Amino acid sequence: MTPTDTSPGKRERTRADLGRLMRNREFRLLYIGQTSSVIGDAIVPLALAFAVLELTDSASALGLVLAARVVPTVVLLLLGGVIADRMSRRRLMLLCDTTSFLAQAVQGVLLISGNATLASMVALQLVAGTASAFFHPAATGLMPEVVKPAELQRANGLVGLSENTAYMVGPAIGGLLLALFSPGAALIFDSLTFLISAIALYLIRLAPAGDARRAKDGEGAPATSVLQDLKLGWDEFRSRTWLWTMVAWAASFHLLVLPAWQVFGPAVARDQLGGSTPWAIISAATGLGAVLGGVIALRMRPRYIMRASFIPLGLYGLQLLALALVAPVWVIAVAALISNIGLSMFNVFSLTAMQQNVPMESMSRVSSYEWLGSIGLLPVGQALVGPAGGLSSPTTVLVVGAVWMFLTPALLFVVRSARNLRAVHEEPGDDEKPEKPEESGAVSAAPAGA
Repeated sequence: MTPTDTSPGKRERTRADLGRLMRNREFRLLYIGQTSSVIGDAIVPLALAFAVLELTDSASALGLVLAARVVPTVVLLLLGGVIADRMSRRRLMLLCDTTSFLAQAVQGVLLISGNATLASMVALQLVAGTASAFFHPAATGLMPEVVKPAELQRANGLVGLSENTAYMVGPAIGGLLLALFSPGAALIFDSLTFLISAIALYLIRLAPAGDARRAKDGEGAPATSVLQDLKLGWDEFRSRTWLWTMVAWAASFHLLVLPAWQVFGPAVARDQLGGSTPWAIISAATGLGAVLGGVIALRMRPRYIMRASFIPLGLYGLQLLALALVAPVWVIAVAALISNIGLSMFNVFSLTAMQQNVPMESMSRVSSYEWLGSIGLLPVGQALVGPAGGLSSPTTVLVVGAVWMFLTPALLFVVRSARNLRAVHEEPGDDEKPEKPEESGAVSAAPAGA
């Protein structure tokens, strides 16, 4: 069991910490911007689906448009990490949000005016996906520039909580916009969320310490190529055993576990549970579990930050097993709620651990490797899970995924540097981040700047 702070003043301290965070003007602006854009992201799949089907009446065309949004994100993610470490992360995020605003606004106008084509939709989603590839590594690196190391868990917990809530209410907003207006109107609404995020980023004012440090580090040093920067980022990533093993596990999750739920869940609901309504209930429970996990991660102060999520993470197998057994809808819904609590906690704690223990100057590159390693196999899993179910059975694939999740806590606990990674709760002296990740408990980490 992971030790946590259970003192009588814990609730008051949590409120004080959150109050201090929200009084931080720069974090408050970042939080508003991130929350706004995530609501838009939650609307996009629904709006695009109905827009493409209305335009082409082709499921293949829909797959092409959705892929156009995802492929550049995966392909350009590493380059995005390099660029984010070379320039102001805030300015890069501002540029990406502005690009996404324009792409989605033009798409909405074309749809409303009747001038949209499949080619224009693919092209504009390629633009939006490219912006996303540069935005995510920069966003991961910007958070440690806005808040202190000891505040990162609370900050990530708040942002994660708002994101999970947005993915609950976003589809409802999208459905309302589709019912009252049109897919084009929903995409214009999405574009406005990016505009709000861009305005919030524009208003953020950061202390020049980070940029000054980068400039100082670069004085007298030869300019490095993109490939050299990628190698330096890779060296930082692979030197931290706790990090790359967590990413390797996340890759297995996106290859085997999540695709089984995404593909076989709706099919089982349609064929054996009564249709789309039961699946909507289960999906709502999934979102509620993610929100509860964010609340728990926000309140906890674990001594060992990664270990705190191991057992809750393993419970994700409950929803797979309940689905495989075609349990009653309420049983699957409860299992989904419990399952996503642990997944949400893992996401908050792993992101916080990376931000607390990776040098600021290489944060975005390391983040891009983490993103690519974690989600890069998801399209492969989505493509292979159907044939795998055909060769065996959907039940078999779901049970295998459940067993893998039940084994996860033991497998992750074996990684010594992961289970012993200490969280940063006390502020370092002089308001500075520890220069060596080992001081924060990163057992196998290389020195900062290596």
